[in-house]
Amino acid sequence: MGDAVVEPVAVDLEPLRRNARLGDILAYERIVRMPLHRRFIVVLVAVLLFAVAMLAGLWFLGRSDILAVAPILGVFVVGYTVLAAVGFAWYAVGLGRRAKVAAFAWQNGWAYADLLENTRRPGAAFARVARGQERAVVACDDERMPFELGMHHSVARGQEGATIQRPFAFIELPLPSSVPHIVLANRRRSIIPTLGLGRGAARMELEGEFATVFRLIVPEGYQQDALYIFTPDLMARVLDLGSGAEIELVSDRLYVYLPARTRFDRADTMAAAVVIAEEFHRRFAARTELYRDDDAGELAARAGVSVGLRGQRLGGGGVSVIAIAATAGVLLLSAGFTAFSLFGGDILRSLGAS
Repeated sequence: MGDAVVEPVAVDLEPLRRNARLGDILAYERIVRMPLHRRFIVVLVAVLLFAVAMLAGLWFLGRSDILAVAPILGVFVVGYTVLAAVGFAWYAVGLGRRAKVAAFAWQNGWAYADLLENTRRPGAAFARVARGQERAVVACDDERMPFELGMHHSVARGQEGATIQRPFAFIELPLPSSVPHIVLANRRRSIIPTLGLGRGAARMELEGEFATVFRLIVPEGYQQDALYIFTPDLMARVLDLGSGAEIELVSDRLYVYLPARTRFDRADTMAAAVVIAEEFHRRFAARTELYRDDDAGELAARAGVSVGLRGQRLGGGGVSVIAIAATAGVLLLSAGFTAFSLFGGDILRSLGAS
């Protein structure tokens, strides 16, 4: 028997089909109570004042003939002015995109937050970050597809640099019961850090096209539980809808991780996200609603615990490629400076003698 025909959830995408105007941006800033120093007009005035100051400095350098002696100063002045203009353009584009997403959320009666910090979601990509920020978060409470989506950024300060990772978009869906910690790592593109995730865990090699796209990581001993959840028809739909994503099931949550370039402010992208939210919620809820871990034990079962301790979390937290690259870069620079301090004089003297 085939799947029952389910009517698609109707959403109003019209706010995403038009560009945000200045009035929309100013209204957005007022509604979300954006701090004064981050508002469009304030930032614009600051950039213009900076540009005027730079041009005045350039004029002064030209009048005093300093540019003739050190023309590099003019390059710095012009360069900083251009950087300020480019930075403002980037900021304005991002602000306009968030205003469109907010208008879409409000049009459909959903909640919206411009910025959330330290939400501490249970997903591995969130848990490994010391400080996280989420931008343009939409929360839908429709029982057919309760979800939250947004863009996650990691913020590092001081000794927290090792936890920094690439930004990513996410969709969070609730599950009716807790399940083993399962990660579908994408073989074709890495979105979240999975290097080192699940040390000692089982990496299941599945069959068919699904195996060429995803690698299934589960706690050791929970391979059959994973197959109970990921039936062939469910894997087929995951492949159809989420072949460019990475997926994580942890506790009573399901996360769909998408690349940082995901544009929720585009109507087609948001429509696809809504389809994923509705269908994944329905299908995964059907597979996990009655799930119980036989290894949880009778006492745990009476307490309502559906997953044994061993299956609740994969070992390790994933290692960020950015952190590895940054560490390697620092080590190479340190080695270079050390080598130059020890042997640089001899090298320069030998070059001068030749």
